Amino acid sequence: MNRKLNNKQINNLKTILKFRYVTANNLAQYLGITHNSAYSTLEILCTNGYIGKIHNKNYRLLNKSAQYYLTLQSIKFLRDEVGVKLENTTWNSRKSDCNKGNDFIDLQVAVHSAYNKLKGLYGDKVDILTALDLHGTEGIIKPLPGLLVKTESGDQSFIEMTGNQHLFIVKKHIRKYIENYEAGEWEWDKYPNVYIVRDSPSDRTRLRKYVEQQMEDCYLDDSDFSFNIISRVERIKLA
Repeated sequence: MNRKLNNKQINNLKTILKFRYVTANNLAQYLGITHNSAYSTLEILCTNGYIGKIHNKNYRLLNKSAQYYLTLQSIKFLRDEVGVKLENTTWNSRKSDCNKGNDFIDLQVAVHSAYNKLKGLYGDKVDILTALDLHGTEGIIKPLPGLLVKTESGDQSFIEMTGNQHLFIVKKHIRKYIENYEAGEWEWDKYPNVYIVRDSPSDRTRLRKYVEQQMEDCYLDDSDFSFNIISRVERIKLA
């Protein structure tokens, strides 16, 4: 018989649902606890079948943390016993999280890390929504953005972590943002600015040139909305 979960453990499952994949380090920062406590929390849930663990042999060589995801057991538990309300398509998409590719998983972990960093920088001055939070938002771009950050002044920004994504995919996403803006479906008065985080300096140069050309071709400028190609999350400037 599965071990009965307490409220803290249930909330931890909801956190994994929110971010899709977590590491002990990201969970520790998110909850404000020690790394050892976060690791112990995750391992107990893993032992009891509520979450799965991805930790390949080369992770240690790469100094890479184990990644945890919801199992079918926890999906059923959250949906049927806890009563978390999500569309069936969302629940069904989580059933295959054990089989996702490394790049996809690393991207979700990077989004969680970005969330933690922004909360560390701005605290309660910002409200940060994940892709899960944005399901059902009228006029939202598809695929859903990594994060949407709302400030006290009412400004909003989309945050996209690109990781090892091919430049072709990043450029396609840029076009999607422009198409979404031009369609006029966004429910708020002002369209959010877009921050794209990319490690490679040469890639950032290429992306800036691409953005400039795409915006010019569509007769758009910063008065409409802007793309900001940056090297790391700490360079995001929120009002």
